[in-house]
Amino acid sequence: MPPFTVKLCNYCSQQGNLRCTRCKKTCYCSVACQSEDWNAHRHMCKPITWRLQVNNGDVTCSQRVYLRDLRKNDITKGMEIQVSVVELHSPGRFFIHVQSPELVEALRAVTVELQKTNGGSLGTDYKPDTGEVCAVKYSLDQNWYRGVVQSVAADDGNAKVLYIDFGNEEDVTLDRIKPLAASIEPIPPCALECSVAGVTPVTDSWMGVCCIAVRQLVAGKSLTLTVVDTPENDRTYAVDILLTPIGKQLSTFLMDQGYAVREDVNKKRAEQDVDSLVSASLENFRRQSGGKNENMEAQPPDPLTQGLGDTFAAMVTHLQSPYDIICQKLDNASVIQELHLKLRDHCSQAPASQNFRPAPGTVCCSLFYEDNQWYRAKVLAYSSEEKVCVGYIDFGNSEEVELSRLCSISSELLALPMQAIPCALAGVRPTAEVWSEETVLMLRRMVCNRFLRVEILGEREGMALVAMIDEASDPQGNVAEMLVATGYALPSNHQDEDQTTVAKPAVAEKLQWTCAELPTEGQMVALVVSVMENPGEFYCYKYNQEGTDLQVLAELGAELKRHCEADITPFTPSVGEPCCALFSDGAWYRGMVQGVWAGSKARVYFVDYGNTSDVEQAHLRAITPGLLKHHFLAIRCWLAGVEPLSPQWSAESIVRFQALCVGQQLHARVLFITERGYGLQLDSSGQNVATTLLSEQLAKAPGQSQALAKSVPTVPKIPQQKPKNNQSKASARQPVSIPFGSDGTASADKFPLDWRTVELPRNETFQPCIAAVVSPSLFYLFNPSHVYVERLKSVMMDLAVYCTTKALPSRCKPIPGAACCAQFSGDKNWYRAVFLETTETEASVIYADYGNSEKLPFASILPIPTEFLELPFQIARCALTGKEHFPSVWPVEVLELFSALLSDGVLASVQDFDGNSNLLSVTLQIERGGGHLNTMILEGLQSTQTGSAKTRRQEPGKTKTPIIATARVTPTTGRFPVRIPCVTGKSDAILGIIDDCSRITTLWQCLGQCNHLFCFLHLAHCVCSIF
Repeated sequence: MPPFTVKLCNYCSQQGNLRCTRCKKTCYCSVACQSEDWNAHRHMCKPITWRLQVNNGDVTCSQRVYLRDLRKNDITKGMEIQVSVVELHSPGRFFIHVQSPELVEALRAVTVELQKTNGGSLGTDYKPDTGEVCAVKYSLDQNWYRGVVQSVAADDGNAKVLYIDFGNEEDVTLDRIKPLAASIEPIPPCALECSVAGVTPVTDSWMGVCCIAVRQLVAGKSLTLTVVDTPENDRTYAVDILLTPIGKQLSTFLMDQGYAVREDVNKKRAEQDVDSLVSASLENFRRQSGGKNENMEAQPPDPLTQGLGDTFAAMVTHLQSPYDIICQKLDNASVIQELHLKLRDHCSQAPASQNFRPAPGTVCCSLFYEDNQWYRAKVLAYSSEEKVCVGYIDFGNSEEVELSRLCSISSELLALPMQAIPCALAGVRPTAEVWSEETVLMLRRMVCNRFLRVEILGEREGMALVAMIDEASDPQGNVAEMLVATGYALPSNHQDEDQTTVAKPAVAEKLQWTCAELPTEGQMVALVVSVMENPGEFYCYKYNQEGTDLQVLAELGAELKRHCEADITPFTPSVGEPCCALFSDGAWYRGMVQGVWAGSKARVYFVDYGNTSDVEQAHLRAITPGLLKHHFLAIRCWLAGVEPLSPQWSAESIVRFQALCVGQQLHARVLFITERGYGLQLDSSGQNVATTLLSEQLAKAPGQSQALAKSVPTVPKIPQQKPKNNQSKASARQPVSIPFGSDGTASADKFPLDWRTVELPRNETFQPCIAAVVSPSLFYLFNPSHVYVERLKSVMMDLAVYCTTKALPSRCKPIPGAACCAQFSGDKNWYRAVFLETTETEASVIYADYGNSEKLPFASILPIPTEFLELPFQIARCALTGKEHFPSVWPVEVLELFSALLSDGVLASVQDFDGNSNLLSVTLQIERGGGHLNTMILEGLQSTQTGSAKTRRQEPGKTKTPIIATARVTPTTGRFPVRIPCVTGKSDAILGIIDDCSRITTLWQCLGQCNHLFCFLHLAHCVCSIF
């Protein structure tokens, strides 16, 4: 029998069996207790809302479900758990799945119940509440999932929802929203919303480059996550993630890369605000100290004394703006190190005291959260009874800590002066009223983690006014000058600075420039290669039909020529400075100085093309701001998804890559942004460039060994079908395609290519049953001659259990010829299948034991374990003999002719088996004129290549795609449509109507227009069809 539940009174905690009549949730023992509790309960008491739910024609009432009604996660502060990131908007908002079998099973059960309760009912315009958890029909796979309604636009008839088990969002129409059935278990959201703890973006929002970099580090990986803080009022967890490949926490990586700064609890306030805060804090401290140790004897040590004109080597330890910089002398590094050792020894020996409550303004020892080391700290203010804000007097940063992380300090440890030197950068002022976040970010990149030479030029508002020189750069760079030269700051007015300062260096004329950028949200963009080094480095420019960029280049060339011929002033190049440069062709171009060599030469990068060359300094000119108005056109790129087989790209790989890309209009999508430029997915003439290099064994997948790369069989490629709709990243994610509990790895062996095919009898002529055709290098015959019925039934039963209970979807994109599990749309059962073609959202598969094929969304496809491949498929993998002479990419007209001839009835015999495919010799039947199909295809291929070359010579830039009839002609109507295309493009396709054999000469007259062998072959095929 079920356990007995005791209900307790919400006011007196005695047994109470009465409920509040308004909310129906809170229990009381009597009306008196309810009345006493009303002042507190009224703030959370909400009237219950009922909704109608139809079940098999019966109308029942059920309660709306909100997030607060779901169970709570048992995740606590300090926990370390294994997770995978399933959706990442930014470091400030991303969603994770905890890797556990329980989560997988719970989510599977909820998903199955959602389909059961909502799959057969008709859609109605349900009016959900904001914040309500509903059943929502996902647009991509048309399945039902739990979603919380974020906003409702009743007039437009749609709502914005967040899928709480997967983290993705979309706008849906109201007819795709239904109330959550009472039979759905109220499990917590499976996708936990998180943010990186302890950091904030350097700008108002997280930059796109930052989001791409983080996505590259965490996507598809099993990660160790630490819960730093748990939510109180919302459901966002403050976390940090260990990035194992680089050995850093995610928060540290973001700060090291300049994407974020540490979140400062005690933000900089105006001086009067600080005074009032300290006064209030002191009053609060005196009121609550209650005789505890106030540490009043530990007053701050003296600051370091500096004199006008002092110069020293330093390192920046904290930076808020050019007017708020903290640095340390490098000469004092050993003294600071010795101090840290003494602090550690002192604090390890000091007994823990519950009475230690230091007063604001006093100094103590504080345990820094980031490295758990002891430092000298000044108490700034008490934020609560148990937490205090401290500032580290030797480094300049501050944080909020618990009192338990503080320790009293000895007088010996206070003898050393404060090592933090407050500075303000001389010679600059902000371009607006305050310093912009972009300027602060640029300054961090210039001075952080570098050894600088600091010279004190004066004093302002109690801070040293300094010049900072980066001596490690070549040439040496003045930080203030660089900020002004790059447009992040303006030169300061003379009266703004103290008159005792030394003369300011002359500031260069302000130059500003921009570079062409590519979209980073998954859009496809047309590119043309301008300079090709190898797949790991090439340069492109955006292609547009109007040719505006090319027109700009022509106009720039004329302006550069006039400017450089008129200006003969000697120019001294500096690294990182734009200029005008004379190239070896005698023309002037825009360039960027990358290096200055002895012998009066400079290395110049030509910013509109991507090539680099050494140029005599006499052939360089200063550039004007007017010549920098148009952005630099060259975009540095690298091919994503491939690596060289050896440390360097081979000549064969480079030549093949050039053949695929140079002179072609490419379609690209940005996958990564690194210091090497944009990592691109490239498509050339409908084929994926990376996949082509991998299939031809000219490259390997990232992280793959060379031996493994060479062992992967070469799979013939077919032209890729472009997806009908380009979905954005957020909307294209399928909720069921998240790998719960997996390690996140995505590799090709999840869709195995090396499945065993049956060997057909050799040297026996038979009429093949064609199941599917990819190319002459890969087609499938249906061969049900040896069907092991009982074994096949057993495999199907085990496959169904695996796919419904244990299978985990894969993130990797399969390639044609790979095996998989596919859910047939007719009966929703799972079967063994093989990929024929894939797009971004769906795939064409052939069912390996039945021979039929269909297109399916990826939600209906799963990886197949090797144990289900032991029983051979009922389809046989085949190829024509002579495949060693076949190309990796077939012309479309050859593929269409091959499919047409093969479907019209042929005779075949197996000549050999190469360990992967049955090699067939195929001939046309005698009544169709006979002929060896292998020879026809090879001759047709050779003629197509010859004709294509001739076409390119005669009509550059113009190509015609022939359309060959693939439907079989049935000689019963008396009139036979015959389409005769010329693949050379010399004549248009002719459609003739043949009434009888006496007019067959019309066909031969058509051939006289081109005399092309491939046209003759097709003409012969059409003639045979008539007879």
